[in-house]
Amino acid sequence: MTTEADEQQAVEHVVSRLLERFPSLTEEHVHAIVDEEHHRFDGRPVRDFVPVLVERASRKRLETEAPGVRLEPDAAELAAADQVRRTDGSEADPMEVTRRGDVEGGDLLFGDLGGRAS
Repeated sequence: MTTEADEQQAVEHVVSRLLERFPSLTEEHVHAIVDEEHHRFDGRPVRDFVPVLVERASRKRLETEAPGVRLEPDAAELAAADQVRRTDGSEADPMEVTRRGDVEGGDLLFGDLGGRAS
């Protein structure tokens, strides 16, 4: 379960990532877009995925305003993406492993679930 402080910190990381991706936009503008998208989820009971949804919606809006910069993942991000164990040490859900394989192979059935630019 995500706490309010955890969610706010995650949203601040969203702003940082978007500023790296869209260097031609001002910090104030990116922050305003992220805040608008974040407030769309006010009053919703389940908060665990709000930062992910905020980032996706904000990125789509910003892509219409400025060209994005392709960011290469660093070694830590690659290692985290390859990890198939959950934090409690148990095996990952087999569907998650399959989904990751489908994303890497480019076999997406339900639109852009892999986070690729359209």
